[in-house]
Amino acid sequence: MSWLTGILKLIPLILAAVQAVERMSSKKGKAKQDEAVNLVGDLVPLIEASIGRDVVDDAKVQVAIRAVIDAVVALQNVAADVKAHRA
Repeated sequence: MSWLTGILKLIPLILAAVQAVERMSSKKGKAKQDEAVNLVGDLVPLIEASIGRDVVDDAKVQVAIRAVIDAVVALQNVAADVKAHRA
């Protein structure tokens, strides 16, 4: 499996982590994001094993994970706003 294919497998893990943290955490902002990043970090060894490369400790991957989390949360906020205005 290529490195890129392995990295792309992080996206569903990030989505699941965001959803789990949204349901279970009372934290806000960066503290909540840190929880999601830590949850992804707990799941990533499966991806790393499949691609034969350590990705969690790569600073650029950490930045990218945070950016994806920010994008997911922004889209969730837009969806909530649209839903609220339709009600």
